Amino acid sequence: MELLSRSEEQVMAALWACEGPATRREIAAKLPPACRWADTTLLNFLLRLEKKSFVRAEKQGNKNVYRPLVRRLTYCGAVSQAHLQTLYGGDLRAMVCALADTDRLSYAQIERLLRWLGEYQAANPEYDYE
Repeated sequence: MELLSRSEEQVMAALWACEGPATRREIAAKLPPACRWADTTLLNFLLRLEKKSFVRAEKQGNKNVYRPLVRRLTYCGAVSQAHLQTLYGGDLRAMVCALADTDRLSYAQIERLLRWLGEYQAANPEYDYE
């Protein structure tokens, strides 16, 4: 899967937040304050995303409505895996250590992660845990 630029990711996050097909205005309303671009800039990002097959534009009356073609979970998983490989050689422990050692992962977050991992393992006993 092709990785997106930071700005394209912001547009996709806004579209996913709309929970279905959305107009340019609806997407713009979901963008963070730092990404309040001119209408033409947002339209250019949407056109790029359409060319990359991340969104599909459909005419609805006199407006375009944009539909995500890639699920958030699918994209996030692919990006996370790519960064894990590139930055940490696939070593998840090294990534978690980097987050914890630079105070980007709190002790409370580590505790929640440990609880979740235990619950996940209990719910998926057939999974191959090497």
